[in-house]
Amino acid sequence: MACGTFSCATSQVDKAFGGSLPADEETKTIAEYCQSCHVHRDFAADRHMEEITGKYGEEPYKSAKSCRTCHTVSRSLMGAETRQTRFPEGRMINE
Repeated sequence: MACGTFSCATSQVDKAFGGSLPADEETKTIAEYCQSCHVHRDFAADRHMEEITGKYGEEPYKSAKSCRTCHTVSRSLMGAETRQTRFPEGRMINE
């Protein structure tokens, strides 16, 4: 799905993380992109939002409706990709 080259600067993944796709298409594109990584190949996007938002007490995390609330992808001019996850105050989850 992700090509990692400069020529793909307007790929569906970039559009999804940029917020320029309809919400359902954005979520589907981001979920498929996450599943392309070996670490997240078994990732269940449909359950993730429901499960994870209940674990946070801070906004915007507790009422997140989009993957982009917590997750970002950026590319350097050379195409190197950086994936990041934002957490409230640097904490992973309130247990």
